[in-house]
Amino acid sequence: MTKPMLILIAGPYRSGTGDNPALMAANLARLEEAAWPIFQAGHIPMIGEWVALPVLRGAGPDHADEVFYPAAERLLAHCDAVLRLPGGSKGADQDVAIARSRGLPVYVDVAEIPASQARPAPQERPGIERPDARGRTGLDQQGRDLAGNPDVVIRDVELLATAWHVLRRTTYDYRRRDGSWSRQQRETYDRGDGATVLLYDPTRGTVLLTRQFRFPVYVNGHPDGMFVEAAAGLLDGDDPAAAIRREAAEELGVEVGALEPVFNVWMSPGSVTERLHCFAAPYSVESRTGAGGGLADDGEDIEAVELPFEEALKRTTTGEIADAKTIMLLQWAALHGPFRLDSAGSAPLDVTGR
Repeated sequence: MTKPMLILIAGPYRSGTGDNPALMAANLARLEEAAWPIFQAGHIPMIGEWVALPVLRGAGPDHADEVFYPAAERLLAHCDAVLRLPGGSKGADQDVAIARSRGLPVYVDVAEIPASQARPAPQERPGIERPDARGRTGLDQQGRDLAGNPDVVIRDVELLATAWHVLRRTTYDYRRRDGSWSRQQRETYDRGDGATVLLYDPTRGTVLLTRQFRFPVYVNGHPDGMFVEAAAGLLDGDDPAAAIRREAAEELGVEVGALEPVFNVWMSPGSVTERLHCFAAPYSVESRTGAGGGLADDGEDIEAVELPFEEALKRTTTGEIADAKTIMLLQWAALHGPFRLDSAGSAPLDVTGR
């Protein structure tokens, strides 16, 4: 055991990146991965870029060499040790040389760093170190490696809740259009991706929808929570086409034939990660081979609702159909799909042959 130390984490940041922002952000993320274990050991982690980058934003990018090396050297005057991470880096090698000249310990592995005090073993957290109720671990890692947008640098991901689905809070730095950076936090609800299908009968001019109780809409103003919508469900490890075939059979008893991909959309991009794969498919009286109704073990009690297409479309204007995915698919069917108007704009095509 030893007293708490201020430990400089040294390793590649600009080296080998060609000053590519995404690569530098990835290097900084790797340096920051060592911060939590150092803190767990009872010490204070420090990274030169945490000091240099805000200074450089004020000085301007042309002053990088005047900022990065001096910032690390000045920090070392206050540090008690250096952790040298793998990878070629002139600056990190310079940090090590300075530390050794001052008699400071240099570690090459977090495991070498002595604990500052006796501490109880950390408790394993469900969904992170130990499996949650659904057998998942590492749920706090989602999004940490994102590097596709150089204006977004992920700093931390916290697991707030893990029941059936997952609630996370992510901290990230965002570069605004004026070049300034701001630190932001967002909570995201991860329920996996889903699929939905608009089932239509081109001969009889009908669509087949579901009606079921939806508590979220009931608690937010819907009169009774009984919601009319297209058949839908989560992928649950299946590909989108297989998933929606499964859901159509479970909910409506329909054996789906040919599927037409319509579009893939994010329904609530401000907070929900789900991407919805939207399909359309014909059905007939003969293809309704099962009982439907959903899975009783999952608490489902689903009623099939068959409507003339024109009536279903009308109900999107009265509020009787208020489900976004269903409205989008019905509009698609009217504009581009099986019930689009003919050139005169008067009669639906492929409906009754009129």
